[in-house]
Amino acid sequence: MAFCINCGQELADGAKFCANCGKAVNDSNSSEQRKTVYDGVIHKCPNCGERLDSFVTNCPACGYELRGTKATSCVNDLAQKLERSESIEQKVDLIRNFYIPNTKEDIYEFFILATSNINAGGYDVEAWYAKLEQAYQKAKLSFGKAPEFEYLSQLYSKAKKQQRANSLTRSIKKSKMLQCLLLGALGAILMVIGFFGGSLSGDSDSPFYMIAMIGLFPIIGAGIYAMSSAEKDKKYDNDKDE
Repeated sequence: MAFCINCGQELADGAKFCANCGKAVNDSNSSEQRKTVYDGVIHKCPNCGERLDSFVTNCPACGYELRGTKATSCVNDLAQKLERSESIEQKVDLIRNFYIPNTKEDIYEFFILATSNINAGGYDVEAWYAKLEQAYQKAKLSFGKAPEFEYLSQLYSKAKKQQRANSLTRSIKKSKMLQCLLLGALGAILMVIGFFGGSLSGDSDSPFYMIAMIGLFPIIGAGIYAMSSAEKDKKYDNDKDE
């Protein structure tokens, strides 16, 4: 099959001129003729030769059960390398340098691996988050509106919520000011609930007033914690200056 090098029109066998644009066809430009190139792998049923799509476990034509179609995958290789790695740095590097696969099955498998590690928490969560974001963008292109993508989208949404929760927790742990504010806010809420509930009951011995009294302790604790933290920071600054 030959094509015109000027307009791309398919040429009839033995043609001297292109029927579309009139470009002369000669042997000197035959090596420049356009060619149709096919790339990729077509999977076929070993029993009847029917073409197989992704995630197929039985041949749609003859019903043949497909087994052992792929003993290992790049995602399985990653999981095995992570298990064999001894240092945290090696594991994080393996995750960050992992190339997200293009096949639907491998993308699906990577999602399961990444989200399970994110839910488990640990040192490598941020690396998994970064790779999961890349995998999600590839999944949108590869799966389109397929039902499998709905499940991956749910896993992705849960992982993002987990990420926000983890970020908030880390921020609270790192900030003494936030800890004091949260502790003081808890005490203030208890006091408001206690006094409001006690006033509505009309009983001076109402248990709600006890709740209000309990609310004083977090407020006092927040104040003491703030002062002690300020004292430690001041001492640290003085020692650093010396």
